[in-house]
Amino acid sequence: MPHRFQLLEKFAFSIVVLLAVMCSSYIAWESSPDLRDNLEVGKELFMKSGQYSYACATVAADPCAQFPVE
Repeated sequence: MPHRFQLLEKFAFSIVVLLAVMCSSYIAWESSPDLRDNLEVGKELFMKSGQYSYACATVAADPCAQFPVE
């Protein structure tokens, strides 16, 4: 198979997989009312995790001691 057809096949497969993920996400979003709330909670946890990681990257003696581990 020529190289250009291999590239076209990879591109088409990527598009098909992307569309499948989008459809699955939409179905999950519409069928589960708790999913939206869980995404908000996950977003908050992700932000706290980022703040914790940033604070612990400083050069203080023990910067992580000021954060509760919960």
